[in-house]
Amino acid sequence: MSDSGRPIRSYQRIFKPDRRVYAIDGRRLPVPGGVPLEWLGWALGSLLVVLALSQRSITLAVLLAVVGGLVGAGSNGWAGALLGALAALTTTLLAGVVLDWLDWPLRLLIVPGMVATLAGQSSPDGRPAHRYLTSLLCLRLRAARRTLDAAIPREGELHVWAPQVWVAPDAHSPVLQHGRVEGPARLVFAREVVAVPARGRLIVRRAEGHRMRPGERVCEVIELGEGQLVEVRP
Repeated sequence: MSDSGRPIRSYQRIFKPDRRVYAIDGRRLPVPGGVPLEWLGWALGSLLVVLALSQRSITLAVLLAVVGGLVGAGSNGWAGALLGALAALTTTLLAGVVLDWLDWPLRLLIVPGMVATLAGQSSPDGRPAHRYLTSLLCLRLRAARRTLDAAIPREGELHVWAPQVWVAPDAHSPVLQHGRVEGPARLVFAREVVAVPARGRLIVRRAEGHRMRPGERVCEVIELGEGQLVEVRP
C-alpha cells in the first residue's frame, strides 16, 4: 500500500485486473512484464485448432460446413447456406493441407503464438477479441431478434413501414386540419367521407352536407397503392 495517488484511466483495471504469469514453479519467465492469461488462452485454443485442422479430417470439414451453412442461411437464405457451406468446407481442407506442409516448430509454436498476439492486441468495437466474437456468434445464432415488439427483418429483406397517421382537432382549432398521406397505406375513418379524384390524387372531405357529383364515392376505408396520394381537407 502507498499513500501517493495515481490516476486510473478505467475502473476495469480495479474490478477486472490484468492477470499475468510471471513465474512457473519458482522460475521467472524470460518475458518482461509476464505473460497475460488471455494470451495463454488464445495460444492454447489456436494450438488445438491447428492440431485438429492438420489431421485433414473429413468429419471435421463436414461439421464446419454445416455450421457455415447455418450462418449463411441466417442472412441470405438457401443461397447463403450453400455458399457458406462450400466456403467453410474449402477453407477447412485447404488449411489442413497448408498446415501439414509446415514444419512442427512453425506449426505448433509460431502459428499459435502469432494468433494469440494478434488476438490480444486487437480490440474490435472497443472490446476484447473473444468477447466480440462471442457476441457476434450469439447474434447470428439467435432464433428471433425483435425490437419494440416487432421482428427485425433479415439482411436484404424489404421491410415496409406503414405507420398510423391520425388527423384530429388540436387545442387551437375545433375543426379537422389538413392532412396528406402517401401510399402504400390503409386509411380508416371513424365516419363516412367522400373521396374526390383530382389531378392524380384523392381529396377526402366530410360526407355530412356534401353534394355528390359524378366520380365521387362515399367510403370509410381507403387502400392506397405505391405512390398514391390522399389529401384530407376540412
